[in-house]
Amino acid sequence: MRVNHLFVVVATLALGACATTMQNTVQTPLKPSMVVDIPMTFVSIRCVGHPGVTYIHDFYVKEPFSERMAGGLNCGGTVAAGYMLPRQWQPGMKVKVRWKPNARDWIEKTTTIRRYEKAGTLYVHFFENDEVRVVSTPIHGPSNPNHPIPKSVIIAPPEEE
Repeated sequence: MRVNHLFVVVATLALGACATTMQNTVQTPLKPSMVVDIPMTFVSIRCVGHPGVTYIHDFYVKEPFSERMAGGLNCGGTVAAGYMLPRQWQPGMKVKVRWKPNARDWIEKTTTIRRYEKAGTLYVHFFENDEVRVVSTPIHGPSNPNHPIPKSVIIAPPEEE
């Protein structure tokens, strides 16, 4: 009889854990005694290869406030809504980008996410000399002249702080 009750309790706890949703805020300490909730949203990720860049086989970007990395297979596909990004830009948002150019070893660099007004698709821009920049925009793709880094740009713009 006790085994049956124990089974019911364990099954209830297990099913309850499956029903939880991922929180869409993260707590990040500003100072050792301060913790701030930052509203987050899920966005898609795209890869942009600028002139002179060989084929990008795989790429990953670390989320700004977690250890999770999300990415895609090449500079032609989209990872749908799998990346957590603050709804509003936060100062000092640095991300690690890891990518594999065709027929070369993996490259890993850290860069800032450029300032944005509203979170949208995360674009990872790859340039010659293994330079990388990351931007977020809700409406303007890389072919649009209003995109933060137009696709026609050949040299990586300076990083923002």
